[in-house]
Amino acid sequence: MTDTARLPAENILTRASKAIGKVDLHGKRGVTDCSFDEIEAMALLLAVLGLAPTKPGEAPPADFFPHVKDR
Repeated sequence: MTDTARLPAENILTRASKAIGKVDLHGKRGVTDCSFDEIEAMALLLAVLGLAPTKPGEAPPADFFPHVKDR
């Protein structure tokens, strides 16, 4: 995955927003219209927001946002 320090926040947000727009407009079909860069941006944005990753073959974490306090 791209290092967020090398991809400006504005680019991450723009790409992720475009991907969400495709999915919002076309539903499941919109997922297939997303580019690699847009999918990567969505993943980067979720990581920046603190979503804990679940590696393949592992159980999901008990707390999906372990670094978020005062929910």
